[in-house]
Amino acid sequence: MNFQMSCKDFYSFVIAQKQVMTLAKSSKKYETSGTSERLRLRADMELIWAGSQVDDDKTVRLSNEISDGEKEAIRNRRPKVLACLKSLGIACEEDNTPNVAVLGSGGGLRAMIALQGTLVEMKNQGLLDAVMYLCGVSGSTWCMSFLYKEKDWTEKLQVLEEQLCNTLPKPPCDVLKAFSILCQAAEDELFSLTDVWAFFVFLFMLKKCDQTTLSQHEVASTSGTNPYPIYAAVEMKKLHEEGGNSPGTWFEFTPHECGFPGPGAFVCTKYLGSKFEDGNLKKQREEKNIHYLQGTKRFSSQVSDSTLAGASLLPRNLCTGNNMTLPSLHTQGSQDKQLPSGYIIFSFLPGIRCTCATCQCILLLLELQVHASAGEDCEGVFKKLKEVLKGNKDSYQKCCEMSETWGSKTLEERMADCDAHDRIFEMEFGGKTYGPCSLEIEGNICKLLWKFWSCCRDWIWGTTNNFLYTCDPKSKSPVFTKDKIISLIDSWTAINSAYPLVLRGERKVKLILSFDFSDGDPFETIKKTAKYCETNNIPFPKIDPEKLDPCHPSDCYIFKGKDVPIVMHFPLFNIKNCPGEIEHFRKKFSVSHLVYIKKDIDELLEKAKMNVSNNKERIREEIQRIVSSSTKEF
Repeated sequence: MNFQMSCKDFYSFVIAQKQVMTLAKSSKKYETSGTSERLRLRADMELIWAGSQVDDDKTVRLSNEISDGEKEAIRNRRPKVLACLKSLGIACEEDNTPNVAVLGSGGGLRAMIALQGTLVEMKNQGLLDAVMYLCGVSGSTWCMSFLYKEKDWTEKLQVLEEQLCNTLPKPPCDVLKAFSILCQAAEDELFSLTDVWAFFVFLFMLKKCDQTTLSQHEVASTSGTNPYPIYAAVEMKKLHEEGGNSPGTWFEFTPHECGFPGPGAFVCTKYLGSKFEDGNLKKQREEKNIHYLQGTKRFSSQVSDSTLAGASLLPRNLCTGNNMTLPSLHTQGSQDKQLPSGYIIFSFLPGIRCTCATCQCILLLLELQVHASAGEDCEGVFKKLKEVLKGNKDSYQKCCEMSETWGSKTLEERMADCDAHDRIFEMEFGGKTYGPCSLEIEGNICKLLWKFWSCCRDWIWGTTNNFLYTCDPKSKSPVFTKDKIISLIDSWTAINSAYPLVLRGERKVKLILSFDFSDGDPFETIKKTAKYCETNNIPFPKIDPEKLDPCHPSDCYIFKGKDVPIVMHFPLFNIKNCPGEIEHFRKKFSVSHLVYIKKDIDELLEKAKMNVSNNKERIREEIQRIVSSSTKEF
C-alpha cells in the first residue's frame, strides 16, 4: 500500500499539530479540574488528530486499533453506563468506567429466543445500560440483527419481544419473494451454500427477510443508546490450516468495519465483498444484506455433515410438485440428520415440475451421496440413475461400475467414487445449459439446482472477495494476500462464543457476562477459550474442568484472577431454573429444532430471564468490585 503523504496532507498535519500543541499548553489550567473536563480536552485533541488524517474509507486499514466509529460509540455510550452504575449504587469516575461485555453463544433458534429474554430481563433489572458491548455467534446474532434495526431498541425491548413471539410461530411467508432473492443470489459468481442457508433461515425460521445492511445499523450502534454490536465469524481455510486457537482465524463484523483483528486488517463494512487490490478499492459491489449475514451464522450440526442429506427428499418434491407443510418438514428434518435445507428450497413450489435430464441426474446424485454417507442401501438410486444417464457414455459407464462394486467398498471408497462420478457428470452435462424449460420459474429452478449441487460437491460456504488480495506483502497479514477469495463461516466451528473478539486488548473489557445457549456441554466454550488464551498469552482466569459438572450445572459461575477480566458464565438450563429436569429441557429445546409454538417460546424466555433475575446482585457486586479496585488495565 502507498502511505506517502501529499503536500496537502502534510499541510493539514502541520496545522493539526499546531492546534494540538496549543491545546496541550492550555491544558495546564485544567490540571486541577474534574475528570469530565480532562476527558473533554482529550476528546478535542483526538478529534483534531482524526481530522488531520486522509478521509478515505476505500482503503484497507492495517492496525490493531479499534475503528474511529467504535471509539465514537464508546464515548457516546459512557454517560449512559455511568448513569446506570449510579442507579445501581455504584459510584464511578468517568475515566474509570468499566467496559462490560455480554456474550451470546450459538444455539440456533433457541439462542435467538434466549438472548432476547436475557436482554429483556437485564433491562428490567436495571443492568442493560451498564453494558458496553454485545457480541454474538450464530443464533444470538439473529437476535442482534433483529434488534439493531431499531435505533433505540433498548428502550422498547418488551414490544420487540412481543413482536418476536408473534412472528416466530407463523407459517412460512412471502415464498415467491424468498425464491426470487435466492435465484438472484444464484446469478452471483460468489454464490455459496451460505446463500441457501440464509434463504432457509429467512423463510422457515425467522419468517422475515431483512433487506437492511449492517452498515445501516450504524446509528443504532453509535448514538450511545445501545451497546456496541460485534458479530463473529472465522475464515474456513485458516481454520482448517491453523485451527480455532489461531487469532488470525477470527473475523469480526461491526457496523463500521469488518476484518481480521488478530493480524489487524480491516475494511469499511459497506465495502466488504467488493474487489480490492493493493489495499485499494477497485470495483465496488453491493453490500450484502442482513439476511445473508444471518446465513453465515449457523454453519452447524444442522448442515455440517452435508446439506445433501435433505436431498433424499428432493425428488419426491421437486419432481412431483408436492408442497410439504412446515410441521412435516420439521419431522423429516429431524429424522434425516437434521439437514433439511437442501430440499426445502424446492418443496414450496406446488404444481411446478422440472423433468429435464440434468435436474433428474443432480437430484439422484445428491440422493446417492446421502445414502452413501449414511451407509444405506443405494440399489434403487443406482437403478434410476442408470435410466437417466443412458446415452451419456462416460457417466453411465462409471455409474454401472459403481453399482457393481458398491457392496465391497468402504465408506471412504464409496464417497471417493461419488466424487469421481460427479466430476465426470460435470464434464458431460456442464455445457448442456439446464435443459429445456417451459416456464421461466422452471429455468430458475434448473439453474439454482445446478449451482446448489456444485456448492454441495465442493462444500463451498461464505465466499467473498478478499480485501487483502495483493495487499502489501510487508503488511501484518501476508498469509491472506495471495487468495482472491476468502470463506467466512460461523465461528461455532472454533469456539461457540466470541470470547476472542471481546478479549482484544484494545477493547479493555473488564467484565464478561457469558450466556451459554449451546447444545451439549455448557462449559465447552469457556474451556476452549481458556485454551485459546493460554496458547496466545492472553489474560484470562484459570478454569478447572474438574469443578464443572456439565450434567448438573448451576446458574452462575464466576471466574477471576489477578490482572485478568472477570468472567460470569450462565448455562441456559441449570439446577436453579429447571431442577431435576435439565435433560428434559435440553431435548425439548434442542438446537436442531427449527420451529417453536408460542407456548414454548414463552417458556424458553422465562428460563433465560431467571438466569438474570436470580443473579442481579452478583452481577452488581462484580461491577462494584471492578470499580473499587480498578484503575488497572489488562
